Amino acid sequence: MNLMPIYSVPLWQSEYPEFEEHKEIFLSAIRIYKEQNPTKEIPRSNIAGYQSPNTLQGVAELRPLFEYICQMGFKAVADLDFIDCDIALTEAWLNINDSRQCMNSEHVHGEVFSGVFYLKAPKESGKLSIQNPAINKMWKGCSLTSQKDQFTAESIRIEPEEGNIILFPSYLPHSVETNNHDDERISISFNLIALPKGIINYPSQNND
Repeated sequence: MNLMPIYSVPLWQSEYPEFEEHKEIFLSAIRIYKEQNPTKEIPRSNIAGYQSPNTLQGVAELRPLFEYICQMGFKAVADLDFIDCDIALTEAWLNINDSRQCMNSEHVHGEVFSGVFYLKAPKESGKLSIQNPAINKMWKGCSLTSQKDQFTAESIRIEPEEGNIILFPSYLPHSVETNNHDDERISISFNLIALPKGIINYPSQNND
């Protein structure tokens, strides 16, 4: 009898190459952004922490990061053998989990790709938990395996590392575990859209 793995879930990881050079610039920029947006919007998933409006893509100091994320989107499109597409970052927002009660409940995003960039991530400040969309947790087989694998694991848990970017299809349910560190955990979440080439009108680079 042959085993036929019929579905697979893609996930991409990359380290922002200029993280050490830009870290303090990014931190300063998001502190100013938070001061200008002190009141939380209706949170999408954040519990007991700070979640900003989804307008972080307008912060000029973060532009190199977002340009790099878009390049990751182009690579993802190529890996999935999409038709010729353009990529654009549609929204980004700040998450600050600054106490031992902070976490992010399970949720999904819109668009085509979603992801997270870790700006500050002390050890044990909350792993990213990505649910297996191919499994029904009520399936009795979940309790019968001695070691979880791609067929039987209900989720994978990813330890955040500063400077890392995780990119995944937006349909994936995911959550963030409780911050068990005394220091804050700072991340930037984002969504990318992919559309057939020629539909997206990119802003002019002319500074006149």
